[in-house]
Amino acid sequence: MPAVIAAFCAMTAGAQEDTANPLKLQYNKPARQWTEALPIGNGRISAMVFGDVGSERLQLNEDTLWAGSPYDPVNPTAKEAIPEV
Repeated sequence: MPAVIAAFCAMTAGAQEDTANPLKLQYNKPARQWTEALPIGNGRISAMVFGDVGSERLQLNEDTLWAGSPYDPVNPTAKEAIPEV
């Protein structure tokens, strides 16, 4: 457990806000097309944000919607990949 805590601290040490060079996305008008929208999400659930302040539009995607059948996320062969990871 101490190794996990040390690894977490090492990974987050550089995550402090850099006020001298902030990362910022700024747009002057909302997206009109899907290709102009901002993608947000984590791969399992995501959205395209169009950015209209008066009437926001979101297009949502969730991975189980596209399975086409009952969805089982368990991969029985996943343990074989652990040494590679």
